Amino acid sequence: MRENNFDAIRLLAAITVIFGHAHPLAGAASSALLANSVQALAVKIFFVISGYLICTSWTLDPNPARYLKKRALRIFPALFVICVLTVFVVGPLTTSLPIWRYFSYPHTFGYFRNVLLYPIYDLPGVFAHNAYPIAVNGSLWSLPVEFSMYLVLPMVLPFGAAFRSRSLIVVVTLLFCAINLKFVRIAPPASHPVFYGSDLISVLDVAPYFMLGALVKVCRLERMLDSAIALFLVFLTALIPPSSAVGSELVLFFLLPYCTLSLALARHPLLSKAGRFGDFPYGLYLYGFLVQQTVNHFTHNTLSALQNASVSLPVALALAVLSWRYVEKPMLALKPRPNTASQKISIKENN
Repeated sequence: MRENNFDAIRLLAAITVIFGHAHPLAGAASSALLANSVQALAVKIFFVISGYLICTSWTLDPNPARYLKKRALRIFPALFVICVLTVFVVGPLTTSLPIWRYFSYPHTFGYFRNVLLYPIYDLPGVFAHNAYPIAVNGSLWSLPVEFSMYLVLPMVLPFGAAFRSRSLIVVVTLLFCAINLKFVRIAPPASHPVFYGSDLISVLDVAPYFMLGALVKVCRLERMLDSAIALFLVFLTALIPPSSAVGSELVLFFLLPYCTLSLALARHPLLSKAGRFGDFPYGLYLYGFLVQQTVNHFTHNTLSALQNASVSLPVALALAVLSWRYVEKPMLALKPRPNTASQKISIKENN
């Protein structure tokens, strides 16, 4: 298996999400970089990596049934378990309502719609008095977007392959980027449209990055990636930042995929060992927000953002380790394999 740094970057992104969320959850202003919160940038990094790796998976085994089963086994088991723990453990411990009343509300069990990728963010009385009230696990919003992109990719790639052309994925990716600029940056609607519980403006904010990651794989642009150039571009952008939100997003369309994948595919003996003990970023992402809100509840909102993140991170990491060992890893062992021995994935599937 080829050495790479995908695990290290995904782990760093998950940690960044926790530290980024700590500010609004503590009632403080979020830090912004290139017209994005730091947690938003981290999520976009996740989408770049996911687009690249999922495209790799499809390219090496373009079987729809096996593809969907692998994607489902990666997303849903851990999601189901966190929903169970949220409803039956965290909810009763943190609700402001009597326990019998908490369980008497149909909405309590409606929280399990999250397992069907229909985002539900609140539970009766839970975190009602937090500095950032009501929201139980805001991180779950990205999972429907992620899975939707899993479905988009196999619809785009086979058509391009049939015509022996990469132009289709280029056109689709550019279309995603253009729609993002129009409705997220230039003229966002006063009222955000919602489909199946998901804010479509939030969907448009991250979806292009999945396609950009896939584009690098399909067009075989890896040969153009260079970690030294990537670091120079980061330094240059910090030195001369864009002057507008539109300019910032245009820079990110190039900068984020280039830098993320340059560093992920670079050879680094230490970073390449980040996944040696397990694949923890998904669990860390799932549990981070929930743990942070729970910490704020039991500390009565007395912690600063940095304190909240520092206390929450080891707890969330411990839960991520347990999730990997007892839920995710056993489920991933059930993944279907390609029928031919020649189809071997050279880059570990983490998504």
